[in-house]
Amino acid sequence: MLVSLLIIIYVTFIALGLPDSTLGSSFPAIAQNLGIPSNMAGYLSPVVSLGTIVSSLLSDKLVRRFSTKWVTSVSVLLTALALFLFSFVTKDTVWAFFPIAIVMGLGAGGIDAALNNYVALHYKAIHMNWLHCSWGVGTTISPMIIGSFIDSNNNSSGWNHGILTVSLLLFAVSLMLFVTLPIWNKAKEIEEKRKVDSPQAPEEEKKPLGYGVLFRNPIFYLAMVGFFCYCAMEGTTGLWLSTYLTHEKGLSTSLAATLGSTFYIGITVGRFFSGPLSLRLNEKAMIRIGESIALIGVMLCLIPVNEYFAIVGFVITGLGCAPIYPAIIRSTPYRFSKQASQKAMGLEMAIAYMGNLAIPPLFALTAKAMDENYGILPYFTLILVLVRILCHEIINRKLSKRDAQLSEEERKDYVTEGN
Repeated sequence: MLVSLLIIIYVTFIALGLPDSTLGSSFPAIAQNLGIPSNMAGYLSPVVSLGTIVSSLLSDKLVRRFSTKWVTSVSVLLTALALFLFSFVTKDTVWAFFPIAIVMGLGAGGIDAALNNYVALHYKAIHMNWLHCSWGVGTTISPMIIGSFIDSNNNSSGWNHGILTVSLLLFAVSLMLFVTLPIWNKAKEIEEKRKVDSPQAPEEEKKPLGYGVLFRNPIFYLAMVGFFCYCAMEGTTGLWLSTYLTHEKGLSTSLAATLGSTFYIGITVGRFFSGPLSLRLNEKAMIRIGESIALIGVMLCLIPVNEYFAIVGFVITGLGCAPIYPAIIRSTPYRFSKQASQKAMGLEMAIAYMGNLAIPPLFALTAKAMDENYGILPYFTLILVLVRILCHEIINRKLSKRDAQLSEEERKDYVTEGN
């Protein structure tokens, strides 16, 4: 693969992370500035997820018809446009948040499903971790940008300028993608030439498998539940951490917006170090290590010392989350075969974002029913972590039994774990 294409994909993953933390970090200020309920973010988040689910389910058809490069380029443009419009919402046009959120979700889902499957099939595990580390850079930068624009002394104004700045960064990445479209063609030519020049006999091109193969596989359902819980935990924490720090720890909206990035800082730093570690350990081991660290972090969040102790707990939780998402994505061709990987990836993205669709508003409703008690956030996180651990351990046992029964010919249909 051309180095230039890899650089483009890294930059795109940074862009993918920018909008993911924008809503959660900015909404305490938005609610205060526009005079709307703070729990409204819990209703916007599932609308974003709904758009993401739709585009994720369509990803297999879209990629086969238009290719990964076009799906990715257009998706980034949609996300940039959505944030641009988001920044112009006023007290009189609060309703516009909802249709804009659909557009944002459509863009995010297209990037996620298309690009993740491309990387899982064409790059080593170290790049999967570092690319998602780049996503973490985006999720860390966005709250800092927004926090720097928020004026806590003037009714939390300035959030719109922060979101506008994030949208302009995405427009720049979108322009880069459209300008560099020919590089994808060049990379494809090099890969095809490499296959022709290879001394080994070329593998027979097999047709993609249908959804029925996935639906008959019990591992598929366990994987979906585990991924659902992971994204539900990450989405709920990312969305409500700033509000948790404001309501429960007494921090200002500007400081809470900035410190809301600490969870994503933990993910980013963790994925940087997960890259080299993935060269020595397979995906099963990476997920186990991540789950263990995340569990320790959540337990620390439950200890009532002060706001900074809680922040440390969320940073450690982020460190634990770091290897989990890339390892699950990287495992998809190993769990379900190369022929079923794009369909499985689209379904994984859709089911995962259903976690964002259901759990953040459930958290909002629960907190509201408990007199705006956002202190239940660590308890929500703990439940989701424990369910994830259970699902992944059952999957590991079933995969071990399956691998023992595969013939040498059947093994060629799967990407070997740890490659």
